[in-house]
Amino acid sequence: MFKIVSTVTFVCAVAAPASPHDAAGSDEEIVVTGGSRDYTLTHKEFAAALKAFRKYRPSFAPESELWFEVSARGRDPSLAGVQLALFDGRTRLPLPIGANHRIRVPVVVGEDWRLIHIGRPAPIRIRPWVISPQTSPADLRLGDLQVQCRVGWAIARQSTSVVVAGMFDMVGGCASSKIGLYQELSRPIASAMLVEGRRRVPVPTWHETAIRMPTYLKGYTPEARVHIAYR
Repeated sequence: MFKIVSTVTFVCAVAAPASPHDAAGSDEEIVVTGGSRDYTLTHKEFAAALKAFRKYRPSFAPESELWFEVSARGRDPSLAGVQLALFDGRTRLPLPIGANHRIRVPVVVGEDWRLIHIGRPAPIRIRPWVISPQTSPADLRLGDLQVQCRVGWAIARQSTSVVVAGMFDMVGGCASSKIGLYQELSRPIASAMLVEGRRRVPVPTWHETAIRMPTYLKGYTPEARVHIAYR
């Protein structure tokens, strides 16, 4: 589950297909997962995500890659036969789903790419991740989370109201300690700390398997790490 949170909860949202030819049936629908709602992923939102990743990667996470975690929606929890690809109207780039149910978005040129089904049509959810080398689910870079926040907000902003977008900008957006990434984890959490050198500060947990990942904290650089200990 992915949220951008502060005093107002910002859900990672997307809008409708760009043209009738791009519209998919319910069995082919791809959505970005949010806190309480799901929103259809279309060319517009995918382009915004790519643009944000390209813009902020050099500053915060120069060695990172953009990934999407894939999960099934509806009654059938299986991803058997599901295959995804990037398509720009001419070229199709298959994206293998790994054992961890993630697909890596390769470096591509242009902004006309969209994510499509090329295998068994099935309604699926995706969740964006920004991941650098030498990190793990228990050892995350703050810089990766800073880019991930900006990718998520780039998607959300396409269908967010002017009022909510203004409030997000007013508090400082992803460069504010008031904003965090709400993340559901697969195991109960014992503790979580933001660590850089000798400095450390607790990372809030919302319940035993949910955490509010920081996107900014004064005095900490993108090289700071979120260390998570599981029970």
